[in-house]
Amino acid sequence: MPVFVNGEPVPNELIRLESERLRSMEDWQHAAASLSEFDFRMQLRTAAEHAAIDKILIIQELRTDTRPLDPVAIEREVERAKAQGGCRPGFDETALREQVDATLRYQRTVRDLSGNLPTPPLDQVRAFYRTYRENFRGPETLTAAHIVKNIDETHSEEDARAGIEAALQALERGEPFTSVASRLSDCPDNGGDLGAFTRGVMVPEFEEVVFALEHGRRSPIFRTPFGYHIAEVRSRNSEGLAAFEDVREDIERVLTTMQEHEVFKQSMEALRSRSDIRRISREEAARRGLALTP
Repeated sequence: MPVFVNGEPVPNELIRLESERLRSMEDWQHAAASLSEFDFRMQLRTAAEHAAIDKILIIQELRTDTRPLDPVAIEREVERAKAQGGCRPGFDETALREQVDATLRYQRTVRDLSGNLPTPPLDQVRAFYRTYRENFRGPETLTAAHIVKNIDETHSEEDARAGIEAALQALERGEPFTSVASRLSDCPDNGGDLGAFTRGVMVPEFEEVVFALEHGRRSPIFRTPFGYHIAEVRSRNSEGLAAFEDVREDIERVLTTMQEHEVFKQSMEALRSRSDIRRISREEAARRGLALTP
């Protein structure tokens, strides 16, 4: 029998979409492996129906909110969607704006139901870090600089090699690395400083050289797909526990999300408790004049 929320039917299509969303989640993938197919389908259907009811409740709640939306936010989302769509000819901007408006109103209502909580206090963040600090492990990190002579359609292999040899000679004469990079490198900004990075950020040929260097050491000339390089390691941090300040913002986001989730659950329970949610047969719906949707 169809489910009605305050006299409004929950569309089967919405339940189907929620079922697909839940099925893609890791918890439900584990459930699929541990339950019989019948039990899995029944539990998934129940959960999807529950989620669809919540969406209808949120939509009904936002309909009572007459606050205007930020026109700048609307315009930003419209332009982003148009760019993603390649600004196709015949683009229905009116329909797009209606969709953006509905999406932003839905998101605002969810935020309201989640409490719009402030950043957790510092002592709570520190306590979380102390309790779970073993989970906050950082990868090996290098801070390095380089001098590069590019090889491309405008720079030949011979010219690049001659340029990097000239840079090496300047370094061997005692000219500071930053000065040589600013004067001779094809990437002279900030004296060739690359900042801090971990493995997997640079091309493999570059990482193979710099991660083998000790702190304060300079590499010989080496080749990557971009051209010829000389690199210098300024600092390195071995893999280990991440410092509190390095993960503070991540912990704040985790704690805020956890708290907002609890507030959202309580808000939805309150919405359900004051709503009329019931199953009504199609015959009964027809007698009451309640419209059914596919």
